Amino acid sequence: MAKYAKGHVRRPDKDHLIALSHARHGARLQHMRTSLFPVTWDSRALGLIGPVKDQAQCGSCWDFSGTSLVEVAYNRAGIGGGPNKFILSEEYTLSCYRNGQCHGDDNTTVLDWAKAHGLPLTAEYGPYKAAPGQCLYNAQMTLYKIDDWGFADGNGGSDVTPIPDIKAAIMQYGIVGCAVAADDAFQAYTGGVFQSTQSDPSQIDHDVALVGWSDTDGAWILRNTWSTSWGEQGYMRIAYGANLVGTEAVWAVKHA
Repeated sequence: MAKYAKGHVRRPDKDHLIALSHARHGARLQHMRTSLFPVTWDSRALGLIGPVKDQAQCGSCWDFSGTSLVEVAYNRAGIGGGPNKFILSEEYTLSCYRNGQCHGDDNTTVLDWAKAHGLPLTAEYGPYKAAPGQCLYNAQMTLYKIDDWGFADGNGGSDVTPIPDIKAAIMQYGIVGCAVAADDAFQAYTGGVFQSTQSDPSQIDHDVALVGWSDTDGAWILRNTWSTSWGEQGYMRIAYGANLVGTEAVWAVKHA
């Protein structure tokens, strides 16, 4: 079996970031979770989700997870040109500011930068090369900023985010980024509902995105970055909580 690149490395200041987010957003998130949720939800059907990407042999899953939240925030706001056009550059992140590059980092690193500075389109910056290089950014490139981001757990927890909170965030923001333990069984997935094979928090090593759910299956719809040849055309149906999926789920927003 081919080994896929991963690359989640938890930020040392993550607990502080979670506490700040909870202070700002906790009450609102708790109110959101009281909503009645549909049995199924799929943000792909709403035209919010772009093509599946491929991180290749670079531990940049964190980069792709964070970037996908920025893309969807713009798509949900109805600006940028839509999911097949508004495709932001992961290569810019690897090459133009301080982070773990292909050695791994955290999806919130991207969200921090996207809020403060913004990300350019791949069409402007250039193609993904699966390795950091010379920064090619110039002042003529547009940088697309988000207005805010935060953690989805209404209780301010730092483990697997509660199911109602993830559902509420997906409905509100279109997508959440999160971490998962991508063990051998996870990597070998080809279809169906993936059941838990790992429950050790120390094995969490991969950042992904969740775009919907099915209560009928008891599963999230997970969007990966290992190309469309993996799983179900680049996606996975993964049982709630399996392999600690949903750990430290995050959202991002852009106002129209």
